[in-house]
Amino acid sequence: MKLHRKLLLGSLVAFVAQPLTAQETTPPQNDDIEGTIVVTGQRQSEIDAIRQGVDRIFPSAGPTDPIARFIDPVCLGFAGLNSRQQATFREMIEFRGKNAGVSFARPDCKTNALVVIVDDPEAFVSEARSEQSKFMPVNEQRKFEAAMLRGDPVFAWTSQEVRTALGRPAPHSATIPGLTLPMAVATKVNTDARARRVGLEQSAALVNSIVVFDARRLEGLTLVQLADYAAMRLLAPSEIRAEWQGDRPESILKLFSTKADEVELSMTVFDESYLAALYSLPLNASPSRLKPTVVAGYLERRED
Repeated sequence: MKLHRKLLLGSLVAFVAQPLTAQETTPPQNDDIEGTIVVTGQRQSEIDAIRQGVDRIFPSAGPTDPIARFIDPVCLGFAGLNSRQQATFREMIEFRGKNAGVSFARPDCKTNALVVIVDDPEAFVSEARSEQSKFMPVNEQRKFEAAMLRGDPVFAWTSQEVRTALGRPAPHSATIPGLTLPMAVATKVNTDARARRVGLEQSAALVNSIVVFDARRLEGLTLVQLADYAAMRLLAPSEIRAEWQGDRPESILKLFSTKADEVELSMTVFDESYLAALYSLPLNASPSRLKPTVVAGYLERRED
């Protein structure tokens, strides 16, 4: 299989926003009132944008579905990248992840987070599935085929498993609490189950997370941009498509937007806030807690 090994490492450009000034002829007290109204309106607009962003990224879930994230240490792996590119990706992804509270495994670990850059994603996935039947779930295979038909430059997917409320692997048992007779087959049982005033009875762990880039569609992008994009897709399960665009909010996940002014040079405050919120919540937190936690983290970072 031919692997593309030429990525452009462009220089980052710093944008300096110049403050706007204007002379007012109205009394100072009116200026203060108008200023307060504008700031309040802008703040609410920002909050609305963050909420919309969470709705776009977070997979649809019911009120009792746990929020999936890595519980076990993340072990990064790469395919199609040379040693220099791997080092950049590893450094950036670990930097972003550790800032959000993600733990990473030792270098000799078993890969559970894979970054792939190849000339032919379809051929790569087909070969990988022939060697490892569980490489891509069946439902993700259909999504992948649709993405390739659309010509998407990237595709990402995850595999998850149910854990106990404390994040422990759920043991298999034929005896279920509350049932008079054991079942005919063993199933996973939540041994941490108990009466809870807050939180769910289970958690969800990412066991594998994979992002595949089409090397033919990466011209003009930097390693930093690609690594930050990969960090968001690997560490945070998402149903977002590659063509996501729109100005609410700014995000590295719009890296492949057709609107040039929406393409970010690195992770944004929203991206950092989302990752931090995801990994700061209790493992059995209700999904309804994610949005307000992201908003609170975003506002705190904006004020720093």
